[in-house]
Amino acid sequence: MVGIGWGLPNRLHHQSLHPDEPIIWVYSQQIEPTRGNFDPGFYNYGTLYLTLLRIASDVAHAYGPDRSVNSWQSTASGHLAGRLISAFAGAATAWIVFSILFGRISLLGAAAGGLAMAMAPGHVMHSRFQTVDVLATMFLVASLLFASRMVQSQNPLKCAIWAGVFAGLSAGTKYTGVLALLVLIPALWLLPRSLQLKTLLSASLACVFVFILTTPGCLLHSSKFLQDVGYEFTHSNEGHGLVFAGTSSGFFYHIGNLFAGMGPLVVVIGFAGLVASLWQRQHWVLGLGLWAFVDYVVIGRAEVKFFRYAIPLIPVLAVGFGWFIGWAHMQENRRWRGLVGLGALGLGLAISQALTFTIWMSGEDPRDAAGRKLIADASPTTEVGLVSDPWFYTPSVFQDAALPRSVPFAIRDQLMRAATQPRVGRYVPPEQERREDWDVRLITEKKPEFVVYSSFEIDDLERLERNHQGGGFEAQIAQVRTFFKALSSSYRLEHVYGFGGPAIHDLMYIRPRLWVWKRIAN
Repeated sequence: MVGIGWGLPNRLHHQSLHPDEPIIWVYSQQIEPTRGNFDPGFYNYGTLYLTLLRIASDVAHAYGPDRSVNSWQSTASGHLAGRLISAFAGAATAWIVFSILFGRISLLGAAAGGLAMAMAPGHVMHSRFQTVDVLATMFLVASLLFASRMVQSQNPLKCAIWAGVFAGLSAGTKYTGVLALLVLIPALWLLPRSLQLKTLLSASLACVFVFILTTPGCLLHSSKFLQDVGYEFTHSNEGHGLVFAGTSSGFFYHIGNLFAGMGPLVVVIGFAGLVASLWQRQHWVLGLGLWAFVDYVVIGRAEVKFFRYAIPLIPVLAVGFGWFIGWAHMQENRRWRGLVGLGALGLGLAISQALTFTIWMSGEDPRDAAGRKLIADASPTTEVGLVSDPWFYTPSVFQDAALPRSVPFAIRDQLMRAATQPRVGRYVPPEQERREDWDVRLITEKKPEFVVYSSFEIDDLERLERNHQGGGFEAQIAQVRTFFKALSSSYRLEHVYGFGGPAIHDLMYIRPRLWVWKRIAN
């Protein structure tokens, strides 16, 4: 599958370049299905994806070329197995969107909706990550499918139960999946009163049962479960450090996320299609619209605004897009038919962006390109200076640069200091806990031959300075100013890697920008 091997561990870096993949994979290995142990010791997410990842990675290790569980090749095969789960889920989501539309609008409209889902650039990208989001979305959309069929079905109770089952599977992957039950509410109004309570209870019980089945720790380890769920809730309301400081409200920010992850024209037409279908009294859309509205309010109120939080809205907009294209195509008025061409243009632009992402994910990552060049040109005395602790954004100048921050700094610092040709370092004072990012003493005292930094380290500070919004980070902004004044006087910019990549944080994973400066003065 083209691009699915992006950022996997290799000879240059022994960890994935996606910041969440190593953590998710490590916790998945705590699960032992053959022994009946389904406790990952981690409940920021439900347990279902972690369980599937453990099973898939065990299969990959058993049949892969390297069966050593401690080798980077084995870790890479585990990540790849998890990515294949996401890829399958991403493709299935597009098929489910098509199924929601099929029979309710023309074949052209159903195909347009499925294609809008399949080729949404952000969805294409995240379908190649070993993360929970795409699988949770697939289960969510399956729940929406059955809920939307309740009124037209001869057996609405059966549809409601299946909607509850898939809502439970979605919640067992990522907790917000439980909101899928909201889709049932408008459908219940249209059912005979004698069926309403029975249908609601059946769907709710199915959801709860499946959730407990997939995340048994919610009962067996309730204190840890509540602690981690509470952390997620608190974290979403407190923010994510510099990443979203000084940005607009989530209600506006996620519109930008959707534009980048689906294409502006597709989003606008998709929203117009949802409104138009409701105007045309397409009752099955009521539930989808209610769910999308509530989900948008939930993510809009949060201070953490990753693109991936908006992924579940993409299928609903794809349904709206397909319905509008199919409806416009059936109109006799040629002006309405002209909108089909506008939709085709929107799809074309989205496909073009998806192909660009695919090309980037198929080629050499900027971190590997920068690392390879620095290693090739290094002498035994060459030192590369980092402006912050090494992490996933660091060029691949030593093999463990992308170790997660959960690994104690003393270990990561020891691995960094062990690097040779080039040597790698950052300014660390005698009291390690007092180290600071962008410490000018890296330039004035350590004086490495090269200084490197990434867009993940500088973009947010530059945005705050540009918009004159300190946001409590004034000291860090001032420190960066001092650092760059010293840098520009003693170094020259030698190369920029990854130019033209996405600016949104979790779309930038595949192509960050890296600046390499070379010393010109002693």
